[in-house]
Amino acid sequence: MGLSLRVKLVAAFVAFVVVLFGLSGVLFVREKTQEMAQTIFMNTAAFSDFTAKPIIDDFELNWLNKNDAYFNKTVVGFLNRNTDIPSIQIASYQGEILYDYKVEKQKRYMGQKRIIQDMTTLSQIQSQYTSARTEDRALFLKKTADGNIAFLDSYGKTIDPLKQSEMVDAFVSPVDNKYAVFYYLDYKNVDIAVTNLEKRIAMLGAFGIILGIMLAYVFASRITKPISSITQGAAVLAKGDFTYQVHVKTGDELEVLASAFNTMAKEIEKSTKAMVYKERVSKELELAAKIQKEILPKQIPQNKFLDIAAGLIPAEEIGGDLYDFIPMQDRLLMYIGDVTGHGVPAGLVSSIANALLFTFSNKPSAKDIMVEANRVLKVKTLPNMFMTIGLLDFNEITKKITYVNAGHEPLLYFNAKENKVIPIELKGIALGMFPDISTHLDVKEIEMASGDVLLAYSDGIPEAWKSEKENYGMARLKRVFNDCATMPSSLAIRNAILSDVKEFTAGYKQMDDITLVAVKMK
Repeated sequence: MGLSLRVKLVAAFVAFVVVLFGLSGVLFVREKTQEMAQTIFMNTAAFSDFTAKPIIDDFELNWLNKNDAYFNKTVVGFLNRNTDIPSIQIASYQGEILYDYKVEKQKRYMGQKRIIQDMTTLSQIQSQYTSARTEDRALFLKKTADGNIAFLDSYGKTIDPLKQSEMVDAFVSPVDNKYAVFYYLDYKNVDIAVTNLEKRIAMLGAFGIILGIMLAYVFASRITKPISSITQGAAVLAKGDFTYQVHVKTGDELEVLASAFNTMAKEIEKSTKAMVYKERVSKELELAAKIQKEILPKQIPQNKFLDIAAGLIPAEEIGGDLYDFIPMQDRLLMYIGDVTGHGVPAGLVSSIANALLFTFSNKPSAKDIMVEANRVLKVKTLPNMFMTIGLLDFNEITKKITYVNAGHEPLLYFNAKENKVIPIELKGIALGMFPDISTHLDVKEIEMASGDVLLAYSDGIPEAWKSEKENYGMARLKRVFNDCATMPSSLAIRNAILSDVKEFTAGYKQMDDITLVAVKMK
């Protein structure tokens, strides 16, 4: 006597489920592993481009000045933002290891100089491109005009891209032809995720087998067609068509199973679309941040009468603060601005304002520049988007500065002769509030002596929070400025103020962009 239909159905169903879930699981795990490795590669490449310069800035500000704890705290903050990077190194352009987080996270290294002997690694340090290092080769990453990445060797020739089987040991991100930051990768998160995924696939397979046995024995005569439909749906789903729906109307558990299958397909489709959307938005925000960064001055203009320094620390990827310097014949325009709020809307308004101020910089007076910029900004922005600006117009012939304030924070003036800080407060209204602000702006002429310093800043400094109840405040800013205004350079003054703000906040979340411009009369 042959085997019963129930036994055959159970055996066939069990075999089918094992093969289906096993094959799909292997393929899915392999694709997921490759996808996660690729995601780690792209995220780390973007992370290294975004963080290398801030790390080096903090390295020069704190580590080189023996502020080890502050710098290590900064490094930990960056590493916490990307759990795939357990450690970093900083090397000089000549190949000397200046900092190794693994070695120096507790205590500064005091041994002999650590020199990199490997010529391939040295070429990565001295390259103009961020590079990735695998076990067998180094790949230099050059962004193309269409936003993709071209892979080059150390001679600038195009090479094969990163293979799916290749794992990156470290990224090397050069900075200013002076340093390079090494980002060492750890794929433990991938291993953990794969292990969990395999467990879930195994549990789902076991559940399918048990359910199939029960249904096959009880409803053998009624389940052949529904199982065929579900099998067909599973095959389509495995190919990536998540819109496919299984139609089963049996009024029992098979219909419930079919409904669950359809719901799963819809949820997978939603999750896939959400993941794609999130990745696209993330890349667009990253691109917007890079574009906004390009708007800021690449370097501070050299002036035979003034020593100038500036800095901007955004609260998010895209900020609403800006500053710029516009050299003209016998004039130098300097301004600092702050758009209401921060994020993408504020970044767009600040970009528009930057272009307007540059366009109208040929106007004869600082007040005319502000009036014209406001006239256009009022028309081209939302009614609830405003921008405060402090504009300084330095005349190299008279050696005087004309100051116009459009609702910005008071300018701080350090009088070297009297050794005190004097706030300069002018009547003014933010740009974008009214079509014509010509009657709402006051103008002040400032004549500085040697050693005098002007400090323009955004409200992100006095409103920097140490806790939910205590912020930095104007009194502390004036005191710190008064203490450091006699330093030999504007850069030293800027660094001293920013260091004090950072020390005060002690890692508390930055709520607003921080920007300042220091101008010292030589």
